[in-house]
Order: sequence, then structure tokens, then C-alpha cells
Amino acid sequence: MGRAKPLAAVLVLSVGYVMFLSACGKAEAPTQDRTITTTPAATATPAAITVAEPKPGDWVHIPMTVKGTASVFEGTVIIAVESADGSKTFCKTSATASEGAPGRGSFEAQITFPPPSYEAPTDARLQVYSQSAEDGSTQNIVSVPFVIWHMLPPLYFESPLCGDEVKSPATVAVSYAVEGQLIVVIKDSSGAELARAVQQVYGGKGITGTISQDLEFSLPGGPQAGTVEAYASPREGVIENVISVPVTLVP
Repeated sequence: MGRAKPLAAVLVLSVGYVMFLSACGKAEAPTQDRTITTTPAATATPAAITVAEPKPGDWVHIPMTVKGTASVFEGTVIIAVESADGSKTFCKTSATASEGAPGRGSFEAQITFPPPSYEAPTDARLQVYSQSAEDGSTQNIVSVPFVIWHMLPPLYFESPLCGDEVKSPATVAVSYAVEGQLIVVIKDSSGAELARAVQQVYGGKGITGTISQDLEFSLPGGPQAGTVEAYASPREGVIENVISVPVTLVP
């Protein structure tokens, strides 16, 4: 009689054979699609008008500078300096950005007017906005609260003031705290010079004064936007303390 095989060996072979058959008959698992689809983050649409200067709460000397960017029709923005409650407008003018909508351009304007108070700072607000091409309504308004410093600037206009109508002969009054030549110029909408006056003044170091000049000019056509400028020249070739005020020139 032959020797009987050990039972343990038979069991191991049987279990191994069953596992082999199971592995051969097992269906291959489907490959999962691991492609990840991402959605771009939403990008905030920039405001049509932004103001970089002055910033909210700034204390500002006169003349003041307004800077910002705009994406508006023809690049034109209206700039108004008002009392904090909006009851009084100290100056209102316009500026043209370097590029109109749909592009975005930068703008800058200098604004001068007599300080509202010579004794204490004045709470104020800057309003910058555009106007609708369809009906002229106010759009995209940006309001910036700030404080007007009460210290007198070296030069400022007593007359004319922002937005005044000016006709020939125009009376221009400038208060000063400078020394040297004081030059006053009237320019038309293209920037061409229409009239000029030069006067020697003696001021500075606490000494102030006011000059008044009558300037005659010729203006062909109807009313148009213009500017009255003034600046000091303490010595030849030097220009200081340039100020300008927007006006409407009338024939």
C-alpha cells in the first residue's frame, strides 16, 4: 500500500487552486475619470471712477490736487468740492481722462478757491462723477470726505471764482504772500493765451497783499470754457505757485 499524503498539504493545494481560479475569473475594475474641472474665480468689476487723491480723511491745502482713473464716456469726469453736507459748492470743474470707455484712463485736476474759513479747518467732501451720454444725468458718483486746511496759500483768486462768467475787460484779483513778478493769464478752451498782465509784488514772511488787474481780450464765436491762471516768478526763468480757475468766457 502507498503512503497517504498529509492532509495539510492537500488543503493548502486546494485553497490555492480556488484562489487562482477566483483571480482568473475576476473582472477588471473600470478606470475612473480623474479629470478635474475648475471654474475660474469671479473677478470683481472695477468701479467706473476711482479717486486716488485725496483719500478719505485727508487734510488738504488749497490749491488742492485731485487724481484718479475713469472708464466713462469720452473720459470726461465732473469734479466738485462741496461743504460736508453738500449745501455749498466751493468749486466745480471737469477733467478728461487719458482714455475713454471702454478703456480706462487717468485724470488729474488742480482746484483753487479761497479757503472757506481763515480761522479753522473746514469739513468738506469731494464729488467725482460722470454724466449720461443720453440725458446728462449723474452717474458713477464717488464721494470722498476730507478736511480743508485753513492756512492761506501763497496765491489764490479773489476773483473770478470757479464757474464764473468772464467777459472783457475781466477784473482779476489775486491775493498773494510771495515776492517777485506775479503773472496773470487768461486762456481759451484750447489753451491759447488771450490776455496777460505782469506786476511786481512784495510779500512773503507774513506780508500779504492783493492785486487787481483789468484784462481785455477778444473772443470769436460764442461762450466757451476757459481758464484764468496766475503764478509767481521770484527770479527770471523760475515759475512757482501756479494756480488756475475754470471759467466760462463770454464775448
